[in-house]
Parts: sequence; structure tokens; C-alpha cells
Amino acid sequence: QEFLVRGCLQSKPMAAVTDIIGWYDLSWKGGTFPICFRPAGHFFCPKFQAPARWELDADGVTVKIHWAKFGEYELLFDKASRSMPEGYVVPKKDDESNWRKATFRNELSPAETLLIGNGAGSIWDFEHPDGKFEIQFKADGYNHFKCVDFPAHAHWSLEETSLTINWGEFGKYKLEIDASTKTMAGFAVGGDPEKDWRKGQFKQILMDQNTIEQCDQHH
Repeated sequence: QEFLVRGCLQSKPMAAVTDIIGWYDLSWKGGTFPICFRPAGHFFCPKFQAPARWELDADGVTVKIHWAKFGEYELLFDKASRSMPEGYVVPKKDDESNWRKATFRNELSPAETLLIGNGAGSIWDFEHPDGKFEIQFKADGYNHFKCVDFPAHAHWSLEETSLTINWGEFGKYKLEIDASTKTMAGFAVGGDPEKDWRKGQFKQILMDQNTIEQCDQHH
């Protein structure tokens, strides 16, 4: 595959969508921060959350990011280094702040893969001392958390295998995920772990409806 890079005709091997998926460090004039290319074109950035998507162009090299209020970006994927050493804000300008590059950081962890499923998220049975009900971890640009029985403006976050659920008026929860058994176990923050325990069992993946969710609170 030949294409023009900074005025020079070059040849790069074409990538598949699965080659792109993972965590990267995105750099620009103002610094560096982590971003994640999730399955099914879902894009997530913990620092700059927005209803964002990504796609791999037909050339198998150009990765396009549609980052809502944060703009449009194009980066060139190098399959050998699994990074994106060249890129820019669209439209491309002769400006020292226009450039972007992304360096591969790591694969999605087993726990993260379990939570986000095929890209849309997952459904779990959530158990507490008085019963159980269904919960959803959404893999949108805000990591929304949903529960039909106890609705609230809620979010989830993950550090390695440690899951945090900020469930609005219903409190905050910390759980450890065991990807091998598709389970989680923990407790309500501030409560008695012996009495305020929580457990989760993976049920099924969420189907991707290709909807873009907005979030006007806390962002």
C-alpha cells in the first residue's frame, strides 16, 4: 500500500482493525495522556471524555478519530511498531500545535475485555445481602453504569482488576474482577465489608446499537 507522507511516497503494510485495538499514549505540543481504541469503533479517553468513535480507513493505515467537542484527528498507523508516529488535527495546518502521535501502551486487560465485551459493554447479575438484580457496564465515551432497578447518573472505572462504581445517590463500590471465572466481589465504600458485600456474575455482552450517548453532568 503506497501513500503520501510528508511529501514522500512510502509503502506500509495494511493493518486490520484488530491491530489497532488497545491503549496508547497520545502526544501533542501540550503533553501526553492515555487513550483507548476499543472494539467496534468505540473510543475512550479518561482525561477528555466525550461521545467519541474511531475508524480505520480503507487504506489500512489512516486511523480517524471523531472526538466530538475535542475535534477530528487522523493518525498514520505503523504496523511494525504498532504505533502512530505521525498524525494531525483535521483540517491539517502548518501550525506547531497541529501534530499528534500515538505510542502503543498495552493490550486491553482480561478484566477490561470482560467488561466492554465486543465494544458496547456487558450485563451482569449483581448480588447483595438482600437479593440480586441486573446491572450494565457501558463502554461508551463516559463509561456509564446503568441499573434499571436503581437508576442514577453513574459511572465505572477500572485499574487493572480493581473496579470502582460511582453510583450517584446509591453510593460508591469497590470490587475485584476475576476474569477467569467471570465474577467480581467487593463491598460498599464506607460500609462494613462483612455486611455490605457485593458480588457480580457475568451474564452477557451488550449488543452494539451504534448509538452515541451524551453526558451533560460532571464533564
